[in-house]
Amino acid sequence: MTPEAPLHGPLDVPLMSIRRMLEGVIPAVMCTVAADGTPHVCFLSQAEYVDADHVALSFQFFNRSRQNILATRQVCLAVDDPYTASGVRLYLEYLRTDTEGPLFERMRAKLAGIASHSGMDKVYHLQGADLYRVKRVQRVQGRGELAAPAPRCDLQPASRLLCERLAACQDVAALFDTLLEGLATLMRIDHAMLLLVDATTQRLYTVASRGYPVSGVGAEIEIGQGVAGIAAREAVPIRIGHLTLWNTYARAIRRRAEDIGLGAVADDEIPLPGLAEPRSQIAVPLKLMGRVTGVLLAESELDQHFSYDDEDALTVLAHQVAMALALLQQREADGPPAAPPPLSGPAPAAGDVLRVRHYPHNDSVFVGDDYLIKGVAGAILRKLVHEHLTLGRQEFSNRELRLDPSLKLPDIADNLEARLILLQRRLAERCPALRLEKTGRGRFRLVCDRPLQLHTVGA
Repeated sequence: MTPEAPLHGPLDVPLMSIRRMLEGVIPAVMCTVAADGTPHVCFLSQAEYVDADHVALSFQFFNRSRQNILATRQVCLAVDDPYTASGVRLYLEYLRTDTEGPLFERMRAKLAGIASHSGMDKVYHLQGADLYRVKRVQRVQGRGELAAPAPRCDLQPASRLLCERLAACQDVAALFDTLLEGLATLMRIDHAMLLLVDATTQRLYTVASRGYPVSGVGAEIEIGQGVAGIAAREAVPIRIGHLTLWNTYARAIRRRAEDIGLGAVADDEIPLPGLAEPRSQIAVPLKLMGRVTGVLLAESELDQHFSYDDEDALTVLAHQVAMALALLQQREADGPPAAPPPLSGPAPAAGDVLRVRHYPHNDSVFVGDDYLIKGVAGAILRKLVHEHLTLGRQEFSNRELRLDPSLKLPDIADNLEARLILLQRRLAERCPALRLEKTGRGRFRLVCDRPLQLHTVGA
């Protein structure tokens, strides 16, 4: 095995066909040669498929291999199929090293998983992602190949059927539910959540989840934090096949409320849903017109549960969801205005008083002593309750909310309809006596089964 190989035209073995050999289940072997012809062989932590003509290799240490690469720009990489025992050699030409950006972040996230899995998290540190042009791919001869295991599901027909179901959705809530239900029943992805971007706060907030003991609807993380946050920041899929560190790429946000401080408002955090010990994670950005609007995050208790093929399928689905979400929200926004308030208010409700507390500094809302929601969704609820109490209103419209400056909706991608769904589901979970009921396209009703009080704290 030497780094030198003749340069052919199209690759005799397409890179697309050997992508799973680059997953790192069996470490790759890298051979380089010094300027004087002395060979050097070592194991490599990570190889990454980039496109049909390029791969990227992890740069972690400035060692003999690195010196040889910079001197000759030639590398031979041997990789094996963990299922069939077949193998190939890739003859590569070094192009450049990325120390930031999508490729670097994707490889750094994966390396964190590999390091944690092998107990080397204090040693492994990605200094750069080395990009290579693939000159030739050569199959290793003389090996008896094993039969590959049956796939988890047939991704192509499964993703096609799910695309058809998504295309038939008539509202945003159905879109969310259809996506997560289809992932579970058609693609055997049992644990997933959908997060949308809040352009004002630069955070992601959870609007739907499936496969967890609690929904976590309304939970937030910062863009750039965790697997989902990095996928949103870099606008690329992030996929990790091994257990990740809590303080690096797992859900450190889970205990955030305990670290914020004391006092009632310090408890206004919703824990992000998630597996206690995920072994595989994949985060795929929702993109529309070059802008990230959200992230689809899935995980599994099994190592290497998600493949390059899963990444392709989920990317297609994420793009469709982004487009469908924009169209459905516009459809709701164009709905008719709400009916005028009645001359006499609704009949008084019976039972104990339902006390709603609103904190204007971050629009957090508590019902009794329990935290419910904050931000735009909290401001919406305050408005609804206030007008219900002062004007006797029950009927409202998305259009009037969008035009209300007090809600401070962003000018672009306000995701109002998604926020209403978030609020509706949080109320259903935490306060069933107070609920939102959809009454038509772009219209809904506030219903309360108990007498209401609204108290603004610190106004």
